[in-house]
Amino acid sequence: MIGQGEKQIHDATMRILATKGMTFMYPEAVDLAKAHGLKVEGATVFFTEKKLMELISLAPARFTLSGSNPEKAVIVGNHETHHIPGGASQFFLEENGFLRDAEMRDFVRLTRLFHAAQEIPIMAGMVVQPGDVKPEDTLGHVLFQLFQLTDKPFLSAAGDPRATGLALGMTSIANGGDAEMLRIPRIMVVANPLSPLKMDRNATYFLMEIARRNQVVCVAPCAMAGTTAPMTLAGAFVQTNAETLAGIALAQMVRPGAPSVYGFLTTVSDLRTGSIATGAPEQAISAIWGGRLARLYNLPCRLGGGGLTDADVNGLQSGYESFMNILAAREAGSSISFQAAGVLGAFNAMNMEKAVSDLEVIGMVNRIARDIDITPETLAEDVIAKVAPDGQYLTHPHTVRHCRKEVFQPRISYRGPMSREGQRESELGRVLAEVRRREEAYSPPDIPKTVAKDLRAFLSKEGIEPKTYV
Repeated sequence: MIGQGEKQIHDATMRILATKGMTFMYPEAVDLAKAHGLKVEGATVFFTEKKLMELISLAPARFTLSGSNPEKAVIVGNHETHHIPGGASQFFLEENGFLRDAEMRDFVRLTRLFHAAQEIPIMAGMVVQPGDVKPEDTLGHVLFQLFQLTDKPFLSAAGDPRATGLALGMTSIANGGDAEMLRIPRIMVVANPLSPLKMDRNATYFLMEIARRNQVVCVAPCAMAGTTAPMTLAGAFVQTNAETLAGIALAQMVRPGAPSVYGFLTTVSDLRTGSIATGAPEQAISAIWGGRLARLYNLPCRLGGGGLTDADVNGLQSGYESFMNILAAREAGSSISFQAAGVLGAFNAMNMEKAVSDLEVIGMVNRIARDIDITPETLAEDVIAKVAPDGQYLTHPHTVRHCRKEVFQPRISYRGPMSREGQRESELGRVLAEVRRREEAYSPPDIPKTVAKDLRAFLSKEGIEPKTYV
């Protein structure tokens, strides 16, 4: 049953899209809308509620996303949250606190870490933006490494026609060809509207091209209340809902049934600085309301900020902000949680220590989501009857049977007596040890050698000559 608040936001959204419309800065999108009987003025498309809901209803409530290894395919929209690490950060924060431009070696190191992490079922295709390759060739370089380092499904960058062609062409080579991509989606991209109520040429182009190929589009506004959206959260949510639904409707006009994800990433601006506030509690509120609206439209969703934080170091602030965002997204029913591990300074930097800290948080949140099993065995009435009131449970067979699966075992968190000194050094030591342990756990997937050869041949035609890092 639709709640009062959701109905009010929905009704306001319908009025905005009918009277103000959504601007698409790509003529083919406008022509397509006109062919579907929608009112068009210049680059602006106006939606009636009836037509918009007809289009939205075509999007599947769930779909499968697979990498080259079908055993690692995930179902998106099955009431489970699939975590995706941070992506597209420009900088890398080293262990010694030195902030520098990210490089290809950082991409390789982070990708290995996340491939080995059970907490990460979907990879980030561009976990950092390496500054040691030509900007226009970046996507070709990183995907060349990605398709040798992992066989998990992934979320990719896209952009202008060349970048989008690189993403689709290389994915086809690594996943058995175009027919396999049409059969099961192999790539997901995020199309961010240019708030308020506009989508730029490149985002509109690749949204349409990805949908045309039956790949996954996540339409995810990242509006900031007070600067690119109304200051009130209710108003910001109306605008966000309008932008998201209009983008998904366009994908359905391109290809009815195209897999689409309802994105709701809106947060607030810190009006003292004008900066985005990704670690604000309003980011978590956005996740909660995005989940309510996604359920109203029966769509898979990306909610909130994953493991985003405004902190510039891995520490107290990054810990509580990231935990808030990861937990809020999971509790709100987010199908995917992008930027879930490793990110500092909003979207700006990746860091290995933050990555493993976030993986521990994800493990804790997954344990909360798993809840408890209630059976005669777990209710333990017979055990209580035998042990109480003067016994203990530590050595009881029931404890031995359940201790390993009932309780989350942290790798970084400390449980023990208080020390008088050296606590901060010990905590950092545990984090660094966990970085080393997870890096050593990497085992390369079984990728046919012909894939690298075919990818090199494809990139050579684009004037890109990737180095060997693997």
